[in-house]
Amino acid sequence: MPFCERLTEQLAIVATVDPVNGLSAATVSDVFSMSLHRRAMFILQTGATVGTGILCNIQENPAAAFTAGTATILTLAATACTATDSQYLFEVSGEAMGLNMQYLRGQFTPTGATILSAVVLADVERYHPASDRDLASVVSIQAAN
Repeated sequence: MPFCERLTEQLAIVATVDPVNGLSAATVSDVFSMSLHRRAMFILQTGATVGTGILCNIQENPAAAFTAGTATILTLAATACTATDSQYLFEVSGEAMGLNMQYLRGQFTPTGATILSAVVLADVERYHPASDRDLASVVSIQAAN
């Protein structure tokens, strides 16, 4: 079995921020439930322009609806991503989440026009096939054996 097929059996894309060119306001990823996963990894990708930086916050919440004042920021401090053409990784363990916190999302707030995208991968769901809630919009996966 090709590596990419084995990988998709073990990981699911649970949230995304589609590529954005010239973003100058906050954008958030999809919201997903960590009750189904042990770990999640947020991968932020920056393009040729990042303004003067991107404020990156991984947020947890007890409900799927994130409203002002309900989300808790999981990142130890406000993480400013300033490098162009780079990747930033943020990992979250289900055990690290607060009491009654179940849902996660990433919030990315640039200062100035910015090019970015993000993908969130989570490990295999404990009680369902990973494909049940996989948001992947992959056009093509090819393996050369």
